[in-house]
Amino acid sequence: MKDRMYPSLWTVLVASLALACVHLAAAADDPLPSWHDGATERAIVDFVQRVTTPGGKDFVPAPERIAAFDNDGTLWAE
Repeated sequence: MKDRMYPSLWTVLVASLALACVHLAAAADDPLPSWHDGATERAIVDFVQRVTTPGGKDFVPAPERIAAFDNDGTLWAE
C-alpha cells in the first residue's frame, strides 16, 4: 500500500488546515475580503471605525447600535 500515489488522509487534513489558517489571516487584514478596493468599501470601513472608536466624536455605544439590511427591494422566499 505504500507505493500508491494518493496523499494520505493525514496529509490532506494538514494541508486543509494550513489553507484555512492562511484564509483567516488574510480575512483579518481585510474586513471586507470579497469586496473590490474602492470608495464604497473605504467609506464603510471608515464609518465603522469612527462609530466604534471609544472617545471619538462619532462614537456610538454598543447598546445603541442598530443594523438594518435592505435587499434593494427584492423579497426573499422563506
